[in-house]
Amino acid sequence: MYDFSEENPPGCIAAAPDFWSDTDVEDASSAARSLYGGHAKTAAAWCAICARFDGRAGDFMFWVRVFRRLDLEKIGPAQSYGTTVIKP
Repeated sequence: MYDFSEENPPGCIAAAPDFWSDTDVEDASSAARSLYGGHAKTAAAWCAICARFDGRAGDFMFWVRVFRRLDLEKIGPAQSYGTTVIKP
């Protein structure tokens, strides 16, 4: 994933590799939840920010997807606590 050329010499942000873009989002969100618990979304957000500032667009998008996945996991399916029927 390195793009070394005359236009992008080593050390150039455009030559920065994407480390995480080939990783499964579900596996990464499970690992983040396991490692960071309730702070998993914050950890994913920081990873996204770091990737963005490093110029790793693929990694940035990967961590955004992990962040969104963690958000969905937190909400989860609606809980059913029974139903109440009110008749007029």
